[in-house]
Amino acid sequence: MAFELGYENLERLHADDFSQGFARWHHEGIGQLEPAPGGGMRMHCHGSRQGAQGCMAFYSETLPDGVAVEYDLTVHSHGGLIINYIAIRGLKGEDLIADASKLRPRLGTMPNYYSHYWGLQSYHVSISRFNDEGQHSNTCNFRRNPGLLVMAHGVDLVQKIGQKYHIRLTKFGGHCALMVNGENALGFVDRDASRYPIPDYGKFGFRLIGSDVKADIADFKVFKLKPNSNVFGNTNNDAPELYGLKA
Repeated sequence: MAFELGYENLERLHADDFSQGFARWHHEGIGQLEPAPGGGMRMHCHGSRQGAQGCMAFYSETLPDGVAVEYDLTVHSHGGLIINYIAIRGLKGEDLIADASKLRPRLGTMPNYYSHYWGLQSYHVSISRFNDEGQHSNTCNFRRNPGLLVMAHGVDLVQKIGQKYHIRLTKFGGHCALMVNGENALGFVDRDASRYPIPDYGKFGFRLIGSDVKADIADFKVFKLKPNSNVFGNTNNDAPELYGLKA
């Protein structure tokens, strides 16, 4: 079945080639942010485990709804996984960084970002999803927070060490999608506002978590998206509409 769920990029809102350092990125948790040998930002989480403290980097600018986040990703070790957060902010509108004093203190553990106790909302997606022993999980997931609600799952398209992948993450209202090297990975349409409002604006961020996971981020860009009326006309129910799932 064909789905017309793509979006056209309009103007570029933000860009960072990391040539001036990491002043536009907020580090939380453990690990290091350092210059990558070939350019870009290298993130490294080591000596941890999944569920414990991770290496977090949040872009300092607040992103509106209706955006595409694009970057190049090269993974150098398989002792964990990578998570992208989008539209992460406080449930009462608090800025993740500027309003940190109004939110519960975070140490970089996973519940800090999904538990209602810490008062944050977002969507997040996992990629390059290996366990602490370097074994692949054979899946990747899109989730909604608070609550770690599974919105979509599919095959992880980022599995090779040393290969550069182009990542494109789009969010328009309750529609999120992940593309890797131009190939649809997974996504959903979310209409469920029964417990919390649909995540809207907020920060974008990376999380690396595991015993030893290292990755380089390069050519980071954010684009405003042109609306696509085909997306929300697909169903009339309140359940997330899954697509792009692979056997």
